[in-house]
Amino acid sequence: MEQRRLTRLLDRAAKQFAEVEAPRKGWIAGMRQALGMSAEYVAQRKGVSRNAVYQAERSEQEGAVSLKQMEQLASAMGGTFVYAIVPNGRIDDMKYKHARAKAVEMLHHIEDAASWSKDDRHDWIDDKAAELLHDMPSDFWESAD
Repeated sequence: MEQRRLTRLLDRAAKQFAEVEAPRKGWIAGMRQALGMSAEYVAQRKGVSRNAVYQAERSEQEGAVSLKQMEQLASAMGGTFVYAIVPNGRIDDMKYKHARAKAVEMLHHIEDAASWSKDDRHDWIDDKAAELLHDMPSDFWESAD
């Protein structure tokens, strides 16, 4: 049940953030400039120097800003920092695609599979993918990528 709840949550998040583009200069500078706040004012609200705000903006562009800094700066500007890992597609689709690829890989290890009809191979792959999805073995995410 927890896995289904998380799947729905992540699918909704992916849908919400699908069209979101980061501001060219980053979220910190983007929010600050959109509000018309000076770096001095943000620094005063955060209790740091103006240079610390500029450094955080540079660090964000370099991918080196901390989550704590982002949270504090967002709060200082009257915002909320949101941190998420959003899937690049629906969770169930990602799992199905992998299960199918894994089933195809497994089929190659069956000696007489080459003598099966195309429909039989297709049915075996479908059945094996469904089995993998149902059982979710511990090695499910290994190989087949």
